[in-house]
Amino acid sequence: MNKSKKTVSQVVIDKLHLGCGADYKTGWFNVDILKSIRADNHFDLNRLPYPFKDNQFKEVLMKMILEHLHEPLKILKEIIRITDDGGKLTIIVPHATSYANLTDLQHKTNFTENSFNKALIREYDLEELELIQTTFIFKNSWKKLIPLKKFLKIFLNGIYEDISFEFRIHKV
Repeated sequence: MNKSKKTVSQVVIDKLHLGCGADYKTGWFNVDILKSIRADNHFDLNRLPYPFKDNQFKEVLMKMILEHLHEPLKILKEIIRITDDGGKLTIIVPHATSYANLTDLQHKTNFTENSFNKALIREYDLEELELIQTTFIFKNSWKKLIPLKKFLKIFLNGIYEDISFEFRIHKV
């Protein structure tokens, strides 16, 4: 059996959870670097290539991990390689102006709602990624009630906490 796939009740797992941490997802192939974390495989996400076949996964989740990696553009190209055409990629990261982002010394890259606009995707040579949706995640629900957030964000530093990007993979 291929190490990068596991079977549960004769069904091949085609969902990949990179940097799973303590959030082990049943029905997913969970990966983390820490051997002390429950995962299906342990390896350093900064080391390419990943031990998976081309087009192996239909869905990939990266939650609170991409901001820690050294070369996010190379990582995204590797994820495109291992994700099937039409597959889904979800990336959740702290917003650049969030308190959590500003205080974590391990973060290598900052993200805003504009990090994956069409011009930048083209510039990054990631045209296989189609941005479907960008969603702000509010841990403090009262922040949802603040009017004109889009315009006041520069003055209300920390209004956004986390941000989710949902992509569809389109291969030529």
